[in-house]
Amino acid sequence: MAVGVRAGYTSRFGGTSMDAHLSANMSTHVGDVETHVRENRQRLHEITGLADIRWLKQTHGSRVVKIGRHVDPVDDQGSAPVADAQWTDATGIGLAIVSADCFPVVIADVSGSVVGIAHCGWRGAVSGVLESLIAEMGRRSATLNAWMGPGICKQCYEVGPDVVARLDARVSKNVLDAAPRRERWFLDLPRYLEIMLQELGIERIFRTPRCTYQDENLYSYRRNKVTGRVATMVWRETS
Repeated sequence: MAVGVRAGYTSRFGGTSMDAHLSANMSTHVGDVETHVRENRQRLHEITGLADIRWLKQTHGSRVVKIGRHVDPVDDQGSAPVADAQWTDATGIGLAIVSADCFPVVIADVSGSVVGIAHCGWRGAVSGVLESLIAEMGRRSATLNAWMGPGICKQCYEVGPDVVARLDARVSKNVLDAAPRRERWFLDLPRYLEIMLQELGIERIFRTPRCTYQDENLYSYRRNKVTGRVATMVWRETS
């Protein structure tokens, strides 16, 4: 993505969670056993080599927080800030988002001097989470790269008129196809996010072509309802 920047996402497997959350659930808010989530997150520390990984209490909103060293909540269970995006210019701090159909969107300056990540479902998209994140990062859009992690694809994402009414009409005409059922449409959410990023001035946009609904190696709320969440992370490497 950028010089000195690392990003990636987990899968369903390689953890300690059981039953519907099997096995590497990274979320504390889906009914999983707390000790299992702690162990799963600890394994993420070990795999990445990061001592400091920051989590959020996500609400499908647009709030953004800046993460700095030694000044923010670090308890990944009880004290995480309520927000759907975070960014930092510090090195060695992992920024994490959990998801199970919504798209994680990573933003990084080409120089690697600043990184951010947003949790983007349709609610977050229409509430302006991407606009808020990019504005707070304080870099010219032309210097930013974007990468979208795994999320639900168009053919698996059927929505109703309540969702369609909330979308940007200028964009929605390019991302909706009529579904067989009356008053239903298939929404191309990754394309919607891509168009939004382009309108914000970001030209270099990359996507992971995996659909959470179709891929049994990933969690999907729409497929399973009671399920876990994968984590997507970004961080600046320490020199």
